[in-house]
Amino acid sequence: MSSSVTNDPQGKITNTSVSYVTFSYSLPDADVPVFMEEPLSVVQKLGGSVTLRCSARPAQAQISWRLNGRELGGGGEEAELGLLLQPGALIIPSLSNSTVGRYQCIASTSAGARASVPANVTAAKLRDFEPDDQQEIEVDEGNTAVIECHLPESQPKAQVRYSVKQEWLETSKGNYLIMPSGNLQIANATQEDEGPYKCAAYNPVTQEVKTSSSTDRLRIRRSTSEAARIIYPPASRSMTVRKGHRLVLECVASGTPTPQVTWAKNGRNLQPQNNTRFLLSNLLIDAVGESDSGTYACHAHNGMGSPGTATVLYDVQVIEAPKVRVELQQQDPVWGDTVKFTCQVQGNPTPTVMWLHNAQPLSPSSHHRVSSQTLRVLNVGPQDDGVYQCMAENWVGGAQAAARLLTGPSGRLPLIRPMSPDKVLRELIPARPVVPSADVLVDCSEILGKISPAEAPVILSQPRTGTADYYELIWEPRHDGGAPVLEYIIKYRKAGDSLGEWTIKNISGFENKLTLARLQPASLYEVEMAAKNCAGLGQPAMMTFRTGKGKLNKSPEAPDRPTVTTASETSAYVTWIPRGNRGFPIQCFRVEYKKLRKEGGGGGSEWEVAEDNIAPSRLSVQIKGLDKGTSYKFRVLAVNVLGASPPSAPSKAYTVMGSSQTNLRPVDGPYITYAEAINETTIILKWTYSPVNNTPIYGFYIYYRPTDSDNDSDYKRDVVDGDRYWHAITGLQPETAYDIKMQCYNEGGVSEYGNVVILETKARPNQKHTTPETSSHPPETGGPVPRPSDLPYLIVGVVVLGALVFIIVAFIPFCLWRAWAKQKQTSDMCFPPVATPLPSCQYTMVPLQGMALVGHCPLDSRLTPGHAVYAPKGEYTANGKHHCLPGLHQVSMMF
Repeated sequence: MSSSVTNDPQGKITNTSVSYVTFSYSLPDADVPVFMEEPLSVVQKLGGSVTLRCSARPAQAQISWRLNGRELGGGGEEAELGLLLQPGALIIPSLSNSTVGRYQCIASTSAGARASVPANVTAAKLRDFEPDDQQEIEVDEGNTAVIECHLPESQPKAQVRYSVKQEWLETSKGNYLIMPSGNLQIANATQEDEGPYKCAAYNPVTQEVKTSSSTDRLRIRRSTSEAARIIYPPASRSMTVRKGHRLVLECVASGTPTPQVTWAKNGRNLQPQNNTRFLLSNLLIDAVGESDSGTYACHAHNGMGSPGTATVLYDVQVIEAPKVRVELQQQDPVWGDTVKFTCQVQGNPTPTVMWLHNAQPLSPSSHHRVSSQTLRVLNVGPQDDGVYQCMAENWVGGAQAAARLLTGPSGRLPLIRPMSPDKVLRELIPARPVVPSADVLVDCSEILGKISPAEAPVILSQPRTGTADYYELIWEPRHDGGAPVLEYIIKYRKAGDSLGEWTIKNISGFENKLTLARLQPASLYEVEMAAKNCAGLGQPAMMTFRTGKGKLNKSPEAPDRPTVTTASETSAYVTWIPRGNRGFPIQCFRVEYKKLRKEGGGGGSEWEVAEDNIAPSRLSVQIKGLDKGTSYKFRVLAVNVLGASPPSAPSKAYTVMGSSQTNLRPVDGPYITYAEAINETTIILKWTYSPVNNTPIYGFYIYYRPTDSDNDSDYKRDVVDGDRYWHAITGLQPETAYDIKMQCYNEGGVSEYGNVVILETKARPNQKHTTPETSSHPPETGGPVPRPSDLPYLIVGVVVLGALVFIIVAFIPFCLWRAWAKQKQTSDMCFPPVATPLPSCQYTMVPLQGMALVGHCPLDSRLTPGHAVYAPKGEYTANGKHHCLPGLHQVSMMF
C-alpha cells in the first residue's frame, strides 16, 4: 500500500490506495515476497524524528532499504546520514536536508526480490502570505457573506484561522462557517457582522502561525431591491477531488429579496438524495465516485432585473491513485522461449509505469521489449527467473503488482508452447462458463490448469477510526487460486444487541479500497468480505471496527414523537412539537411514513417522504392519499442549513378505517418459528403471523415465566411493534427453563395465544455441571440445593462476617490499653503506696474549684466504697472523720 502520512503528534495521517496482486499460474507463490506493511510518505519538520516501517511474508524474507535509488546498509552510508536500520523499520532520528527523499523497502526471498512503492520523506514548511490590498466587501443584509483567504504555500496543507470580533476561530461557530477551501462564510449577515476580518495560516507539523498582511472589511447594506448576483466564485472554475473524498462546491449569491440557489449537473437539476446534500447554498457530495465527474451549474435568481438568473459553472474531475494488475501470459516457459507480461493500470491522472525484475528497473533493450502495458522477455534463460513488477505512480499515489517467472530446460514438455514472440498456442481444454464483470474482462474458459476459490483477503485497515460517519476499508489480496479475482463481495452492518440488515457491496477485482459511508458515530460495525473468481466465492475475511465520536453535531434535535388523528376516510393529521435547533433556525420540516406489514408473506415497507418543505411555523400537516385498511407509522425530521435532524420516534400505529367502525380484534395469535438461548440471560425469538380477514394489527405481546411456576401473575410481558418479527428477551435467570407464548393486538383487543415454547437459558460460562450419570458421588438429599443466583449473597455474607471479626480483633488491644492507662493514672493520684496491694482506683475527675469531686479510692482493704467521699475543699472523709489528702490541691491546679 502507498500512503501519505505525517507523524503524530506533529502531523496528521492520510492514505492513498494501493493494489497488491500476485499472479503465478505455473508455480505456487508461497516463496514470493508479499508486503504486509509498506513505508508511508511522511511530512516532518527538520530536526524531527521519522520512522518508516516495512514487513513482508514469508517470515524468512530479508528486508533492505534504498534512498533515492541507492542501496543502504552496505557501505556505511546510513551511518554517515545518521540512519538507524532495525528489523522491520528505518529510523531517522533527526531529519535533515540530506535525509529527505524517496525511500524504498526491498523484500527478498529465494524466489526473488520485490520493491515497495516509494515513500516520500518531505520537510515541513510554511511560506509567508503574499502581499495583498485590503478588500471592501459589501453584501445585502440577510444574505451570505464570503471572506476569502489566499493561504500561502505549505507542506502539509495549512489550516486556516480567522480573527472575528477580537477572537480567533479555528472551526465553524454560530453563523460563521469555515469551508474546506479556507473561505469564511457568514450566514444571514446583519449589521452586527460588520467590521474587520483577518485570516492566518497554521502548519500542524511545524506549529507555525503566519498572519495575513491585509485585513478585509465587511459592510452590510440595505437595499430595497437588487437583482441576484453570485459573489463567490467570481468566475467559473475547474476542480479536482480524490475518489472517496468529500466534494464541496461553494456558491454564494446576494440580492434583495434573498436569491434562491439551485444546482444542476450536466443540465439536470440536483435534489438532496443519497450522498448529495446542501449546506446553505453550497453543494456537498460525500464519498465521490467516478460518476460524479461532470459540469455543475449554480443558478441564483430572485425575480429582479434582467436576465434574472446568475450562473456559475464548476468542471469537476474525480482523480484516484493507480490500481495495477499483472499477468504472466505463459505457463511453464522453457529456456529459449519469449514470455509476455501484461500490466493493466487504472488511475487519473494517467499513471507513469515502470517495470522491475527482482526490484531492479528494466530499460528497453534487445532482451527486454518494454511498454506501459506489456513486457516481453526474449530468449529466456535461468538468469531471467524471479519476480517481475509493474509499478505505477501519479501525483495522487502509487501501486505495484508482481508475478513470478520460473523457467526450465527445453527437455520438459510445457503445457503452452510459444510459436512466436507474438503468438501462443494454447492447449484445448473443456470450456468453463464466462463470469461477467464490469471491470475485469476474463474468459474463464481460457484459463488453463486446475483452479480453486481465492483465499480470504488480508484486511489492512485499523479497527478504530477517528471519523464518525465513514470508514476506509483497505485490503490486500492473497493467493487467487489460479484465476484472477473478478470481484469482491463486501458485507457490513452495525453490531450490537439487535443486529441490523447487511449492506452488501460488489467491488471490482481491481479495487483494494472501499469507503463505507453513512455510518453512525461511536458505533461498532462488523465486516465480512470474500474474493470471487471463476471457481466461485472464496472464504470470507472478517473484522470489526468502531467509528469515532465526531465533531459536535449542529443539526437540529429530533422533534418529539408525533401524534396522529383522523382527518378523513383517506387522510390523517400528523402533529408534532419541535425541540432545540442548536443555534441555526429550522428552515422546514419533513414528515415520513411507513406502511406496516400486513398479510402473512409480505414485509413492511421502507420509510418514504409523505410531505416535505413544511414551513417552520406549521406544526401539523394533513397527509392525504392513504390506503383504506392499511396501518401506518409516521415520523418527523427538522431541517436547518446544516442538514436534517435525526428522525423522531415513530408514532403509534395508525390504521386508515375509511369509516368510524373499529377494527375487529385479531383472531389467531402469532406462531413462534424459532427460539434460541444465545447466552445465560437472553433468548432470541422469531415468529410469523397470518391475519384472518386482513385484520390489521398494531403489535405483539410476548409473555414469559419460569416453567416451574404455576402462578399466572409471574408472567412478564414485552411489547413489540407490528412491523417486527423478531425479539430478544433479556434479563433472564441462568440455566432456567421458561414458558413463552405470544398474542397480537389492535384497537379492537388481543388475539388468542399462539403456540407455547419451552426453552432453557444457558449456564454461566464458569459454572461446572456434573450429571448423575457421570458423577462419582451420589447427590445429597434432604438439604437445600444452592442456586446460581445465591452466589452473590453468599459472597456478601462472607465479606460482612469477615469485617465484623476484624473489628472485634482490632478492638481488644485498644480496650486492654485503655484499662491499663486508667489504672496507672489512678495510682498516680491516690495515697502513697502501702505495703499491701491496693485495688484498682475508679474515679470521676472535675475541676475542684467550687465543685465536688466524687469517687472512691479505698486505702484499706477494710474500707468499702461507701465510706470514702471527697469534700469540697479537698478533705478526705472516712467513717465520718475528716483527713487532708496531700497533693490534692496541686492536682486541681492542673485543670
